[in-house]
Amino acid sequence: MPDASAPAHPGQDMSQADRTAARPAEIEVGRLSKVFGTGTAAFRALDEVSVTVRQGEFFTLLGPSGCGKTTLLRLIAGFEQPSAGTLRIGGREVAGLGPNQRPVNTVFQNYALFPHMSVADNIGFGLRMLGRPRAEVAATAAEMLRLVRMEAMATRRPAEISGGQQQRVALARALAPRPRVLLLDEPLSALDLKLRKEMQTELKRLQTETGITFVFVTHDQEEALTMSDRIAVMSEGRILQTGTPEDIYNRPADRFVADFIGDTNFLQAEVLTVAEGTATVRLPGGASRTANLPAGMAPAAGDRVTVVVRPEHARLASESGDLSGRVERTVFFGTDTHVHLRLADGTAFTLRRQNMAAGVPAPSAGAEVSLALAEGALQMLRG
Repeated sequence: MPDASAPAHPGQDMSQADRTAARPAEIEVGRLSKVFGTGTAAFRALDEVSVTVRQGEFFTLLGPSGCGKTTLLRLIAGFEQPSAGTLRIGGREVAGLGPNQRPVNTVFQNYALFPHMSVADNIGFGLRMLGRPRAEVAATAAEMLRLVRMEAMATRRPAEISGGQQQRVALARALAPRPRVLLLDEPLSALDLKLRKEMQTELKRLQTETGITFVFVTHDQEEALTMSDRIAVMSEGRILQTGTPEDIYNRPADRFVADFIGDTNFLQAEVLTVAEGTATVRLPGGASRTANLPAGMAPAAGDRVTVVVRPEHARLASESGDLSGRVERTVFFGTDTHVHLRLADGTAFTLRRQNMAAGVPAPSAGAEVSLALAEGALQMLRG
C-alpha cells in the first residue's frame, strides 16, 4: 500500500529550481577559454568558463557588451572553436565540429528571412535543405505556424508582415528541425518596448510548449528576469554568479551583480556578530539589522563590509527608523514614485514607493525623513 503521506505525483513538492537541477545535463561547458589574436595583440574573450545547462531549461547569459556572452553562444553553436576546455551537448564532445554537425539552431538579431519566399516556405527552408520529404516539410511548416499563431499568414512574404511577426517566423524556422538546443542571440533587441514585452511572453510559451532547451543572450535585465529558469551573469569573460532570477536579484554575490541587476542601494556597515548564514551589522546612523551572507562568506566582528538593499524594500517611517536622510528629488513613474535621498552620512539612497495610497503625496524636496527596512532586506556582498 502506498504511503499516504507521500506526494500524489513524484516531484510535486519540489520547487522549480529543484526540478530543473534534477534534469539531465544538455550542455556541459568545462573550463572553456577563447583567445582571439596572438602575442601582444591577444585578447581573452572567455576565461575558463564552466557551466551546465539542463534539458528543457530556459537559460540566459546576461551581461554588458563585451562580457563574453555572445562568444560563449558562438562556441556552443560551432561558429567559433575554443582555445581550451571541453564542450559537450547531449553528452557528446562537440569541440572541433562545425555548426551543421551539432544538434543546435540559432536565432540572430537579424531575422535573415528570404524576402522572395512566403512565410511557410521560409519556415520549411531548413527541412528542404536537409532533404526531408515534401509532405513532411509541409506538415511541419503547418505545425510551426500553429505554434507561433500565424496560420492565416502562411502565404505572405516577409515585407507584408510586422517586425514581431517576422521574429515569430524566424523562431518557427529554427524550431522546425526540432533541435536539441535553440540559441538566441539578443533576438528582441530590434523591437519596440511594447512588442518586446509581448515577445518575451511568446518566447517563454514556445519554450515551455516545445520542451526544447533555450540558451538566450541579452544585456536586458528585465528580459532575463521575466523569462529565465536560471541566469548566468557574466563580466570580462567570466561567469560571476549563476542562479534563479530570484537568487540573482535577492542574493547577489558581489557588487557587480548587485549593481547590474536592477536598482540597488549600497551601504557601508560594521559587523557586530555572526551566525550561520547571517550577521548583525551596524548601519550608518547606528541602527542594528540582520544581513544575509553569500555562500562561503565568513566575516568577523569589527569588519567593515558593504550591504545592499533594494529600493522596494524600504519605506517611509512615521517614527525613528533604521536610516534617516533628506529628500533631494522625487520622480513619478506611474505605478510608483522614486524618492531620492541623501542619508546623514552623505550616502545616496533611493526608495521606491507604490502609488496605491491615493491622496498621500510623496515627500517634497528638502524634507527630513526616516526609513524603515523590510525584514530580510539586507544582503552582504563579497569584496
